[in-house]
Amino acid sequence: MANEILEGIRVLDMTMWQLGPVNTMMLATMGAEVIKIESPRGDDGRWMTIGGVVHGGQGKGSGGWDIGSYFETNNRLKKGLVLDLTKPRAREILYQLVAKSDVFEQNLRFGVAKKLGCDYETLKKYNPKLIYCNGTSYGTRGPDATKPGMDLSGAARSGWMYNSGTEDGNPVWALPGSSDQIGAIFGAFAIVTALLARERFGIGQEVETSHLTGSMWLMGDAIQMLYYSKREQPIAVPRSKSAMPLFSFYKCGDGEWITMVNPTSRHWQPLCEALGIPASIWRDDPRFSTEQARYENRVETVKLLDSYFAKKSREDWIKEFEGKDIFWERLQHFTDLEKDPQVILNEYMTDYTHPLTGETYKYQNLPMQFWGTPAMRQGRAPLLGEHTAEILVNILGYKKEDVTKLIEEIGAPQVPPKPGR
Repeated sequence: MANEILEGIRVLDMTMWQLGPVNTMMLATMGAEVIKIESPRGDDGRWMTIGGVVHGGQGKGSGGWDIGSYFETNNRLKKGLVLDLTKPRAREILYQLVAKSDVFEQNLRFGVAKKLGCDYETLKKYNPKLIYCNGTSYGTRGPDATKPGMDLSGAARSGWMYNSGTEDGNPVWALPGSSDQIGAIFGAFAIVTALLARERFGIGQEVETSHLTGSMWLMGDAIQMLYYSKREQPIAVPRSKSAMPLFSFYKCGDGEWITMVNPTSRHWQPLCEALGIPASIWRDDPRFSTEQARYENRVETVKLLDSYFAKKSREDWIKEFEGKDIFWERLQHFTDLEKDPQVILNEYMTDYTHPLTGETYKYQNLPMQFWGTPAMRQGRAPLLGEHTAEILVNILGYKKEDVTKLIEEIGAPQVPPKPGR
């Protein structure tokens, strides 16, 4: 069996919600041993509800409901440990683990890590080569370093929400969860890079990422081009007024949408011919005959294309486009992905049968593949404190007969009642 990329790396994960947990889940998928450290109440993400209902888990969690879809998605493949760091004995256990680990990550509110004795300056005393990652909303410096934030904070602060055009011109939160997700990806990248630096230079260090910088980088091309060209941020326009009608999306006769991704004006003629638009319109009409004319008359251009796309179904148009110099794509729903041959054949998703629920689910694999050192692990998320005894005995060397008393000293899980009880 091929070696896993992060085999032998131990990660202590004191994160919650999504920005941190996704980061460490990615490391676990690459082979790291990730120990999720939670307070006796647990990561608030365990109990996240949508409309008062916890979705997923089929009631098989330790409290009947603590393996909902949100927590499961973000915390797969981890071991669960409960430590109440307000207790001196729990801090002692943490420091013993730090001495035997490679990475520590936290996304607590500013100042809380220091209050609990798990800030970088404290932990590096127990392991000078430790990689310590901060997941924040606004960074650890500046007037808003202490300000709490969530996923939506990054989308709002970065200017991202003004980059999606709506008919009324108002900002829109187009991709909920994406500021968390991109921050987590950059956090994982920072940790792996710091591990490489430690291997090369023999040093541990503190690294960080945030909702704000992650969201800025996700929109990096648009932001950097704006500053390089010394322009103001352009007002995002709705589809009906698209400045690039060849790079837009259209509703077909069956109600399905198709996206045109044609980067240059050379595609105008083959597209119009495939749609059946007469040359007297696409070639001879001064409103559409040149790229500049189509830009100046973009509303009319979109209306023209709308009227022709509405004449046939999406699949019919796809057949018309085959073999022609036309770039297109189906506009899909999430539920289409499991049937998508590209998703299937490239193994972007895996069937995973959950040992607690007995159900089989589609789990996503990492968005990069390594042919020599596979990173395709799948597994479930831990129940609250599920591996506490195992960690105390197998990693720290405590005797089995002492574990029950020790758990009382470091904090036992306290599963809250289900909403409505």
